[in-house]
Amino acid sequence: MTIHKSLALTLRCGDYSETSQVVSLLARSVGAVKCLAKGSKRGRNPFGGPLDRWTLGEAVFSLRDPNRLATLMELYELERFEGLRTGLPAFFGACAATELVLALVPEVDPQPEVFDLVIETLRRLARAEAEAARAIAFAFAWRLLALLGYGPDLEHCVQCGRPLAEAGPGAWSGALGGLVCSRCDAPDRRIPFTGKSAQALAFLLSAGWAEVERVRLSSATAEALRGALGSRVAELAGRQLSALKYV
Repeated sequence: MTIHKSLALTLRCGDYSETSQVVSLLARSVGAVKCLAKGSKRGRNPFGGPLDRWTLGEAVFSLRDPNRLATLMELYELERFEGLRTGLPAFFGACAATELVLALVPEVDPQPEVFDLVIETLRRLARAEAEAARAIAFAFAWRLLALLGYGPDLEHCVQCGRPLAEAGPGAWSGALGGLVCSRCDAPDRRIPFTGKSAQALAFLLSAGWAEVERVRLSSATAEALRGALGSRVAELAGRQLSALKYV
């Protein structure tokens, strides 16, 4: 049995019994891990009460087998991102971000850059104006894909390899994971994707957070980004994201 101490974020909490919970954590030094928090719903426990999602803290947990539940022994709360619970745009953005992490980040695989990206995003969402939450959530989603090795090539057609500057983007292919030029016809070519949408995606991938917070995406651009993201995640994870439609 190995004891770990790490900064950790609670992503999801569910009942295990009348007194205990199963908690999905993202730990900076370990990665995603599911834990049993024994006695977390009792009046007196090492966690200060029942655990809730979007709590950042110093966690101590034991891990015997990556295929079995770890045991969460302590969680010293440092931050709760209260703004995520008081505004719907921030709430839905955080829900979508959480779903993405749970769907795509492998368990017991240290991903410190992913952890830092998640924490930065939740902090930004928690204090953002309502109009900025959508851009922040989309920026997070595409940056997460890039960190995990699934980022799109925005310069070449994923079907024929031509520079998109020559033919221009025609659509997004979820199966191929990128843009298809106007001269090609991918089998799953369902999502129109204009040059403006491609420029918005490139900006969200590379701009500083302060610049992202100033972005106000049009309904058409948001719909293109949402459709492309949803199709790519469905291809990678084998399921649709339920919260994405509210972002």
